[in-house]
Amino acid sequence: MNFYVSIGDIQDRIDFYNETHDNYPTFLEILQELYQDRKFISSESELPTINGLAMLDDDKFLKKIRTLYFRFPDKVLTQKTGFDIVPVNADLTVISQFWQLQNFMHVHDCFEINYIFKGECELVFLDEKRILKEGDFCILSPFTKHSTRLLSRESQIFPILVKQQTFSKAFFSLLSNDDILSTFFRKILSDAEKPNYLLFHTSSFPEVRFIVKELFLENFQYDKYVNQSNIHWLNLLFVSILRNYQTYSQFSSYDNGLDYAPILRYIQSHYTTVTLPELSRIFHYSVPYLSKIIKENTGSTFSVIVKKLKMKIATDLLEKTDSSIEEIATKVGYNSSDHFYRVFSEFYGTSPTKYRKECRK
Repeated sequence: MNFYVSIGDIQDRIDFYNETHDNYPTFLEILQELYQDRKFISSESELPTINGLAMLDDDKFLKKIRTLYFRFPDKVLTQKTGFDIVPVNADLTVISQFWQLQNFMHVHDCFEINYIFKGECELVFLDEKRILKEGDFCILSPFTKHSTRLLSRESQIFPILVKQQTFSKAFFSLLSNDDILSTFFRKILSDAEKPNYLLFHTSSFPEVRFIVKELFLENFQYDKYVNQSNIHWLNLLFVSILRNYQTYSQFSSYDNGLDYAPILRYIQSHYTTVTLPELSRIFHYSVPYLSKIIKENTGSTFSVIVKKLKMKIATDLLEKTDSSIEEIATKVGYNSSDHFYRVFSEFYGTSPTKYRKECRK
């Protein structure tokens, strides 16, 4: 059996608890109190509609969602520690973080995505404290020990918990094998032995905000379509982030601290001529340090990255254009077609001419 408790009643009970106690409550304590006081409903027919809520301005939206009801299985009332946040038969769920609940370091066996919808929050990750601001989009890898805390009553975070397999399908499948930044993102989040996070600064990008609203609201539908719809909105969210990060986002991670996006973008945009000394002059790092951070963050040396980029563009030109081998060699940064021919043959195990013929059979 399930029961339903409103967001507003949960926050009001937390406030009341804090007025009469010296310590912050746990979520389970609040849930159990509300159930004992019969501050819940037991029928889906009594639930309010969510139609049109995503179109409201942010303040009206946050006020209106107080009337929405989270669903809980009644077995949680007898548990003493916690419960599965993502339902067994679901791929993901979206929750609302409450003001002045007990805060502690914890881990999940799934990916956690925190979107700072309004205000600020404090992220504690291992030995690091970081302030996340409105518009920040933080992806935490599974089994990452962390805590998040709202810094004001007006602040609002929407945590999105996504099972590992679902995240891999939705996020990693969008990443290109030939894109330097995609390689960087994948390396940060897929190392099982090294918990990490990836932080995008999206500056309250309106498309992301709207998608997060829709994704959050979808979790109050409670019908057979909700899981598939959630996956749809999650895909749109990742597409929006990855489509726009090169122009509006910065990112960082626990290991890196610094935002290496400009360096990686520069390599990708100037692969035909870029050199390490040139990068050193532009970004004010020594050549040895640049070599080190590029290898650490992409898994490849600078020369291998540049070669891969040149070879990828060369294959695209061979497949999609009638440009001569000499013209293609020049376009991808080789002064000699013989040199290009030799590098291509070593890289792919076949000559550019044979590659083109095979593609056009």
